[in-house]
Amino acid sequence: MSEDKKQWWTEAYEQMQELGYDYHYIDFASAEKEIEFIERTLDLSKGNRVLDLGCGNGRHSILLAERGYQVIGIDYSNSLLEMAKVEAGNRGLNLELRQQDMLTLDENSLYDGVIILDGSFGIFTDSENEEVLKRVSKALKPGGKLLLQSYNPYYMALNQGRDAEVEGDRTFIRETSFDIERGAVIDNIISLDNITGKYKRINTRYYRAYTIPELARISDKYSLGNLKIYGHDDEFCPKLELFFDVQEDMVMYIILEKLS
Repeated sequence: MSEDKKQWWTEAYEQMQELGYDYHYIDFASAEKEIEFIERTLDLSKGNRVLDLGCGNGRHSILLAERGYQVIGIDYSNSLLEMAKVEAGNRGLNLELRQQDMLTLDENSLYDGVIILDGSFGIFTDSENEEVLKRVSKALKPGGKLLLQSYNPYYMALNQGRDAEVEGDRTFIRETSFDIERGAVIDNIISLDNITGKYKRINTRYYRAYTIPELARISDKYSLGNLKIYGHDDEFCPKLELFFDVQEDMVMYIILEKLS
């Protein structure tokens, strides 16, 4: 990750916190609904080593650790990791959490499963995103699996819009658009002062939304195969029984296996 991008992420988190956005709320309720899907798609057994790459505030890491897995959580944000550490401590969990750029991951055949969820994939350049998959492949044991969440470009190209959330005296407006030339989702967050009416664009993120053939081509280069894709319900919770609907699902849940 470049120094400019590191600074951007740091400032983005700080701005959101200063303006009152509850960025550190740990949504265990929705994470609970996803855990069974994670366990079953990764074919996990108790005691398996699981890497949560881009773990954020630890909502998946903590629940997986409670179920008996050896979990390592990696994230770039110290503030989010600190919240995860406090929550893990309160629950008496032995959870390893590391502040690290995922582009520096350098481990060999250590993990039975890797998860990259909650918008943690596709945030870099194409070459850097590919580097992430290369490093994940190296870190997986043969037969280990990766669960990857990614925007569905087919859906995002046709469904763009905005929603709003009130936080105290401010309204946070989220605008989502799609850059067809770059194949990227553009996510803007605007803060509106409900008293003065003044607004400020405080955060713009770009997520590369790969097509299925693109993901298959890149994954194949790094011995990641047996690609499977799952859809989600109306609450964006992935389900084994829900096949991916290219027109209806906003995100894709992708399973890849380390072949050798």
